[in-house]
Parts: sequence; C-alpha cells; structure tokens
Amino acid sequence: MIDEKIKQQIAGVVRTSQIIVASLVMGVVTFAVVVVFFISGGPALKGNLLTLLAAVFALAAMVLGFVIPQVITAANRRKIAAGTWSSSPNQGPMPDSDASKLALTYPAKMIVGAALFEGGCFFALTVYMIERQPLSLAAAAVLLLCLLAHFPTLGRVEAWIEEQLRRVEDERRFSR
Repeated sequence: MIDEKIKQQIAGVVRTSQIIVASLVMGVVTFAVVVVFFISGGPALKGNLLTLLAAVFALAAMVLGFVIPQVITAANRRKIAAGTWSSSPNQGPMPDSDASKLALTYPAKMIVGAALFEGGCFFALTVYMIERQPLSLAAAAVLLLCLLAHFPTLGRVEAWIEEQLRRVEDERRFSR
C-alpha cells in the first residue's frame, strides 16, 4: 500500500506529467488546425507514397509507443528489485522506498511513449499538408488518440505504481 507521503510525491509527478502530455497534445492540435484549415488551399503533390510511408510510420509509432515504455519500466523494476536503481542528479536525494523510486521512473516511460506518438502525428500531418490524402490525416488522428490515452491521472499512476510494486516483489522472490 502507498502511504500519504508517497501519495503527495506521486501527485507532484502526475501534475508534471500532465503538463508535459498536455503540451505535446496542444502542439499537435495547433499544427493540425493550421494544416487542415489554413494550408489546405494550395496544390497537393500527386501520388500517395508519402501517405503510405506515414501510415507505416504511424503503425510503427503505435507499436513502439506501447512497447518501449514497458521495456523502460521492466529495466527500472529489475534495478529496484536488485537494489541497484539510482536517481539522476536532478531528481534530488535517493528515495527511501520502492514506491518513490517507481514514482520517479514513471515520467521517463511516459515521456518516451508520448513523444513517439507525437512525432508520428507531426509526420502524418506534414504528409497530409503535402499530399492531401485522408489516410495520413486518419493516421494523425489515431496517433493523437494514443497520445491522449497517455494522459496521466492520479488514479492511473497510483494503480501503475501498485502493480509495479507487486512485480518488484515477484522479481525479488524469483531471483533468489
């Protein structure tokens, strides 16, 4: 179970993470509005090669945006279980509990996943701007939805930390 002191730390991590994801979403939405409503009058490039490339990149971003954060989480969880996890200098003093360590781990995995969705979204919107193919706009919309799904809430982050704590304990038990 997570105590009150750690819940306050988690709340700070969640607020910071929410600001980051909201900023990424606003950048994408602003660019999408510009592309769709203000730059749509010019001539489109003939063909759809870039659109197909954007669709492939969108698929890759979706897969990587869900897989790489899990890899980051697993690596940090193994370090916590082994007692070798260390905080970076800008994170302050070494946390005294596994839950605090996981709270400091959360933003890294969240930022990587969200950035993959954001990058793919910007690429798909740029391709839409060039070729005006609805498929690239649809790819951008799907990636934006994935980005929005990454929006952290206090409940989600606490549940994530509790799940990771269970897994840390399992790793400690099975590594003996």
